[in-house]
Amino acid sequence: MRGTPEAEASRWFRQSELDLEDADFNRSGGRYHLAYFLAQQSAEKALKAYLCSIGVKVIGFVRQHWGGFDPWAPFRPLEVGRVASQA
Repeated sequence: MRGTPEAEASRWFRQSELDLEDADFNRSGGRYHLAYFLAQQSAEKALKAYLCSIGVKVIGFVRQHWGGFDPWAPFRPLEVGRVASQA
């Protein structure tokens, strides 16, 4: 982390905005494959900004969270043999 969680969130969000601007530029030029990729990158960086803002330390693919909140819980696969209604 380069600073406070707020500063880190702000940095990630600004990078997200720039990627989205570049995606729009490429879309307007008909470079749809690149626009799609940059839009995906923008969304990922916006998510990292959000996670930083709620106290999750994001380091590449490794994340450490403080407190008991697990923002990834809804996305974890169910255990083998477990029924969705038991989740």
